[in-house]
Amino acid sequence: MTAPVTDTLTILDCEPLPIHHPTTIAEMAERIREAGANGQGIYPFGGGSRLDLGLRPTKPGIALSTRQWNQVVDYPHQDMTITVQAGITRKQLRETLTAAGQYLPVDLPDAEQGSVGGALATNLSGPRRLGRGTLRDYLIGVSFLDDGGREVKGGGRVVKNVAGYDLMKLHIGALGTLGVLTQVTFKVFPKPESQAFLVMGVNAAAVGPTLDRLHESASRPIAIDLLNNLAAREVATQAGVMLPDQEPWVVVVGFEEKAVTVDWQVSTLKNELKTAPVRDLTEFTGPACEPIWSALTNFQDAACGFSLKLAVPPSRLASLLASLSASHPEVRMQSHAGNGIVHAQFPADVSREQAATILGDLTRQTSEALGSVVLRRCPAAWKTVLPFWGPIHNTQALMRTIKATLDPQDLFNPGRMW
Repeated sequence: MTAPVTDTLTILDCEPLPIHHPTTIAEMAERIREAGANGQGIYPFGGGSRLDLGLRPTKPGIALSTRQWNQVVDYPHQDMTITVQAGITRKQLRETLTAAGQYLPVDLPDAEQGSVGGALATNLSGPRRLGRGTLRDYLIGVSFLDDGGREVKGGGRVVKNVAGYDLMKLHIGALGTLGVLTQVTFKVFPKPESQAFLVMGVNAAAVGPTLDRLHESASRPIAIDLLNNLAAREVATQAGVMLPDQEPWVVVVGFEEKAVTVDWQVSTLKNELKTAPVRDLTEFTGPACEPIWSALTNFQDAACGFSLKLAVPPSRLASLLASLSASHPEVRMQSHAGNGIVHAQFPADVSREQAATILGDLTRQTSEALGSVVLRRCPAAWKTVLPFWGPIHNTQALMRTIKATLDPQDLFNPGRMW
């Protein structure tokens, strides 16, 4: 039976691709083999919420939808693992785990539309990255179809599994260029008893010292986000709360654990901050916390004309933010400060020439700090002339070799990564 073609998909203003909706592994494998034989490309997608990430396709071909692959395959919650099909939405996964009092402790934006497979392909994370890590730390099993339509499995459904090569980690952040993910297994954890946020305003000179104070704290936050005033207003609006707005920067410190542990950590940090150069220290607990987590997580998707994701060693973060803020006061900035990651969003009226200047300046700064720059969002036409991945590092040669080895026909998402 041939998989139905019901619509088309357009990626970055390229020619529309016919969408196939295979309902079995055999159907999906047949589409892959047909495309390979015809010299076409395969463009897998789930919710389609991250199609703007990556470069323009370089081959005509077909789009393979995984949205219909949205079932929970196995959930022995007493074993703290869950196996799901790759097309399941992040919201479905969260609701399934919540019903059993568990969660995947990684912040995944766009939960309504975005798929779990898409989150892996784009290596999504959020503010909890500091204390909880990323999807790489929780993925323990994967199934995917290779360029011959063969089903390949890596890892397993148990936490202590060291069999075979760690193929599953190669798919994280690969933008779907190594195969079509069909099924994934995560280890999960009990939902924490309690959550809390401490929020404070700081002036420009106090950013570095305040971050140093938090790093030295006896408390152990799972998130330390630094927002400039423009970003703080966006987060406050989305969360429906009041955040400090008298200073140019806002620090948001998140905790979650057993109730007694959270209480102790909040009390400890409050005492430590009594002599710190902060203002308007505010505490949020209980139901107020979830909207804040959600707003911080989804900030990276806020509407803008041009956005970048930067990463530098945390020790270089304060100086980078000071430079960026001084040269571009109109930019909204959120930083996962403990990890050195910055989401920078520029207004819609930024021209391509201005974007090139900004990108070149930040590329130089991050290169000096051994960091990275990714052009997250911009008009599609810009991607043909702007350096999408920023500084070229030796790791890119290794990634190209992996692509050429696992997909020598350049079948999957051709041109989207390189």
